[in-house]
Amino acid sequence: MKKLVLLILCLLPTLLQAAPGQKQEMRHVLILHSYYGGYSWVEEVNQGLFKVLLARDQQDLQLHIEYMDTQRLNPDKDFQDFRTLLEKKYSGISFDIVIAVDDQAIDFTREHHQSLFPRAGLVACGKIGGQPIAESAIPGFSTVVENIDVLATINSGLTIFPETKRIIVINDGSYDGKRLDPYLKDIPRHYPGIQFEYPENLSMDGMVELIKGVTDQSLVLLAHFTEDETGEILSNDRSAWLIASRCKVPILTMWNFYLGSGALGGRMIDGVAQGELAGRFAMKIIHGETPIGATHIATTDNEYLFDYRKLKWFDISYSDLPEESRVTEEPQSVLWKYKKFGWTALFIALTLETTVIILSVLIYRSKKAEAALEEHRNLLEDKVQKRTHELTSANEQLLNEVAERKRVEAALLESEDVLHQLSNNLLTVQDNERQRISVELHDELGQSLAALKLQVRGLLRARDSESTDYLQQGCDELRSAINDIIENVRRLSRDLSPVLLEDLGIDAALEHLVSTFAKLSNMDAEINLIEINTYFGNKAQRMIYRIVQEALNNMSKHAEATWFEVSIKKHKNRIFLVVKDNGKGFNVEEIYASISPEKGMGLTAMGERVRILRGSLDYEAEPGQGTAVHITLPI
Repeated sequence: MKKLVLLILCLLPTLLQAAPGQKQEMRHVLILHSYYGGYSWVEEVNQGLFKVLLARDQQDLQLHIEYMDTQRLNPDKDFQDFRTLLEKKYSGISFDIVIAVDDQAIDFTREHHQSLFPRAGLVACGKIGGQPIAESAIPGFSTVVENIDVLATINSGLTIFPETKRIIVINDGSYDGKRLDPYLKDIPRHYPGIQFEYPENLSMDGMVELIKGVTDQSLVLLAHFTEDETGEILSNDRSAWLIASRCKVPILTMWNFYLGSGALGGRMIDGVAQGELAGRFAMKIIHGETPIGATHIATTDNEYLFDYRKLKWFDISYSDLPEESRVTEEPQSVLWKYKKFGWTALFIALTLETTVIILSVLIYRSKKAEAALEEHRNLLEDKVQKRTHELTSANEQLLNEVAERKRVEAALLESEDVLHQLSNNLLTVQDNERQRISVELHDELGQSLAALKLQVRGLLRARDSESTDYLQQGCDELRSAINDIIENVRRLSRDLSPVLLEDLGIDAALEHLVSTFAKLSNMDAEINLIEINTYFGNKAQRMIYRIVQEALNNMSKHAEATWFEVSIKKHKNRIFLVVKDNGKGFNVEEIYASISPEKGMGLTAMGERVRILRGSLDYEAEPGQGTAVHITLPI
């Protein structure tokens, strides 16, 4: 008995160590970011890191994340305070891995890791570099290099726009901007026939003003602009949006987070892929596959990415894009969306059919004596299967037809509602217009004619008693009053149907409409119109005139602007009409959500006229940033 107890006590540690559910030793990983949380690049890298480090088989890892926020801190003063903070905060933790993301965090880790993390394996993620990547290796670090493929990005733009003569390169004076500068300044030697410009020391307003003047046969390369010369810090999304909102030419870039904010595309770096590669480097160190202090270097494959909306805006076809390009935000059909399900169903059907055939063959071979009966049974099974398949197909077709009819009925009901709303609004507008004409006739023409009548009566009474000069003066006053009445009648006639449009066409009518509006509204105006008389018939010209007239009326009522611009341009088989102002702007979604049938006739009528012309209508607005109405019409 004693020997058995001693044996159990000796084996107890081994049994406890091998027991399932035994808590493993916790590994600590510090992720040190150069920027702040919420920054688009930071969140992409975090997504890749979490995908690897927080996998289900990595439950013994505890992540600690710190953000240096280098854009707002002074490196000479605040980084020493940050070092002291890390020393106090993690005094009781021994890190197994430190992952430094982007150059400033990498430089900080290189300088202080001996005092702060002496036993930790070091991983650098997002170090700015180019080819060959070996030149970007950091001793003692497993390094993921950002391969800035500037030349491939520019080549993709020149392939799409071979007539390009000028490229404006946007880069700031921030820490990362200075790291990028050598790669950007090396570009011109590869393109001797193209003029490169590098605007420097500009505020965001100055940069937007510069970009606004960039014309055709030009491209913009957006490298980095998150800090302007005034010291204002901007997010990537806002910086790209502000620049793209005034840019008339395509914008190329090397970072995928600029897509969706106005950039066309280019040879892109993916932050998620960079984070995944850095996470795999860290796991190799933790598992002992890579020794601590060893030097490794790698980079991720860049990808040609382009924004679908910008491709449509600049009328770029897929055949113009580089090979292996991927288009984002591309609408997908129902069949494409559910292709996985379709392939799965097809695979299951083929597998089942194959199984049936194999079983039939085995049964046939095992029962040779009953060959004839087996043959009849197989034929019967085939007929049943065929009939079942036919019935199933017919049932599916019937269900699809029923669903399609329901969709058509819903669309018809929706169309009826829209037509009913348009009819109500049309009646309301007619009544309002009749009331306005009635008021005009009563208040202006009626009173003017009444005054004219009194003047005539006074002259009749005074024709024998007053002098000739007095009568002449009265006749002159009558002539002036009659001229005023005639001018009011003409104004009412012009409001109802612009004579200038019928006589001289849309070009002269728009020029007169915009000039008159600028004069009456006391606004500064910029008018850039081309001749479009030959592209549209009389009916289409009247609709275009009313669209511009409604846009100007909305600006006069709501914008509180001091300047506006009306421009018409032609590109290939499209006419681009833009009406923009510097007014108070608005939130497009909120305005559409709050429009009532009684108050939304202006916007509804504009949209309906554009739809009749087979064009498109877009609003570009933001509170405090003005409004731009973009109308695209086919010719």
